[in-house]
Order: sequence, then C-alpha cells, then structure tokens
Amino acid sequence: MRLYRICHVDHLDDYSGLGTSYRDGGRWNESGAAVLYFAETASVAMLEMANYLPSPRLVPAGYRLGIYDISGSPSMERWTVDDLPSDWDRFPYPLTTQRIGSDWLRYGTASLLAVPSTTVPGGLENIVVASPVRLDAASIRLRAVQEHLYNPRAFGSVAAK
Repeated sequence: MRLYRICHVDHLDDYSGLGTSYRDGGRWNESGAAVLYFAETASVAMLEMANYLPSPRLVPAGYRLGIYDISGSPSMERWTVDDLPSDWDRFPYPLTTQRIGSDWLRYGTASLLAVPSTTVPGGLENIVVASPVRLDAASIRLRAVQEHLYNPRAFGSVAAK
C-alpha cells in the first residue's frame, strides 16, 4: 500500500504520532491522542497542505512530500460521508469528529482509517488516519521524498512572498 504525507523533512520518518496533532488535536483526534495523518494520493496531500497556508507558494522551505510504502496487509476501516456527523467538514475542527476519531484511535481494531478529505467535495477522495499503536512502525518505509511540491506555473496569479 502506498500513502503520502507532507511535513518537515526532520519528521518524515517519525512514526510516533506525537507531533503537532498530538499536542494540539486535529480533525480526527483530540490533543493527547497519538495519530499519523496520511493521504491516499499525493494530490490530496498537497490539497490538505494548502488548507493551512494562504498560498501554496508559501510552503515552508523545509517541507517535503514523503512517499511511503506500508508492507504486509494492514487492516483498514473506511468511513464514508454517510457515516459521519453533519459537521464533519467544518473548521475549526468540530468536537464531534475529534471524539469519534479519538474513540477509533483508542478502541478500534484496524491499523488504518480512511476518511473523506475536506479538500475534495463530496468525500470523493480520502485521507488516512493511522494508529501508531496498531500500525507497526517497521512496516512503514519512506520510499521517496519530493522536494518541490507545486509546479511553479500553479497558482501563478498568487504573488509569492
């Protein structure tokens, strides 16, 4: 299985789940719940990154796209838009998604959870929430790293700062 995530180069091979989302909480976890966030495609990872910046041209210099292979056959649960509370795609992150995601991290049995990305309408593409407790770090291999995330022609009407 291949997954993708964008983060600072120093954290590309950190699979502890104790990063910013652990500290501050995220859409699918309350603070204090260890989690890894991936995307099923590189394009969704790029769109997710764009949620946090006023312009994709402002991606911090140390950020990279990590391309990961997950060996074996990790178990994956899939939630669709129909499985989610009505406010699942709101910002700031609603407590409803933080609670159900944290419950899955604590009590679920699968290693991975595919949930709709808020950056793609209608739940057409997914991100993947990983439980670092159930997903063996040895099964994760950083296959490649992409330094340049966006084509310079993309977002050409947005001034670079």
